[in-house]
Amino acid sequence: EPEPEVIPEPVVETPAEIEEEQLVAEITNNVPAPESNVNYKVQIAAGRKEVKQEYFASRHGITEKVDIEYHEGWFKYTLGGYGVYREARDRRNEIWDEDNKIDDDFVTAYNSGERISVQEALMITKQKWYK
Repeated sequence: EPEPEVIPEPVVETPAEIEEEQLVAEITNNVPAPESNVNYKVQIAAGRKEVKQEYFASRHGITEKVDIEYHEGWFKYTLGGYGVYREARDRRNEIWDEDNKIDDDFVTAYNSGERISVQEALMITKQKWYK
């Protein structure tokens, strides 16, 4: 006669163990991944011709360092390098409020220097979007 098949007993987790696992997962999910090198900048201008830092100082009163990147046929001019989206958003709003002839600046995002969408950056860094 064949031996009866042995079925392992199912492991039943107690509610306390389940809660602890969820808590650990929650804590882990709220910490940005260390390999994520995402930052936010404020783009203040774009043009087909390159202009220098002095242009922004004399024409727009912007004396902080302006980064220049050549992207898809355009010279793009950005300020800052914020790890937190909200800080970049606040800087964008300050520029809107200043009397500097710039009213169409916006927040951009980068991952390890490569331009990505702000939405993607917010997902990677697990941050909230603010209007």
